[in-house]
Amino acid sequence: MDSHGNVIRAILVIVLLASPAMTMRIASNYSDNPYLQPLDLTEEGLAAVGEGKYRSGLAIIDVHVDWGREQAGPLTQDRLRDVIANTLKHQTEFYRFEFHDMPGGRIDVTFVVGPNSYGPFPPSRMVAGVNSALVALRMTNGPER
Repeated sequence: MDSHGNVIRAILVIVLLASPAMTMRIASNYSDNPYLQPLDLTEEGLAAVGEGKYRSGLAIIDVHVDWGREQAGPLTQDRLRDVIANTLKHQTEFYRFEFHDMPGGRIDVTFVVGPNSYGPFPPSRMVAGVNSALVALRMTNGPER
């Protein structure tokens, strides 16, 4: 009888630990609200992979990267995305990336804020584009809270 009680206690502990996540999963399923899903995409997770926040009515920095297919240097798309995202996330959370495969071996980075476009910049000079885009974003949206 004692081993039967231990099994019941173990199952009860598992059910109690899993019930909050299961409740949120059921609630998100019925309400069609993806933000209620447990362990789903979060803003921190998106920022970690190089995607910032999106908010309707506010401008964001669109980072367009023309990536040469024959590019043979040590720079990879993931590395370039990480460098730009790490620079931007210390200043703003409103940005997103688009990579376009292009013929040749050239890499160009263009920053677009609303109707304003800054670039194209090679990776060695893209800091000037980041600064210009941040100034344009602040002028468009005002200071972030």
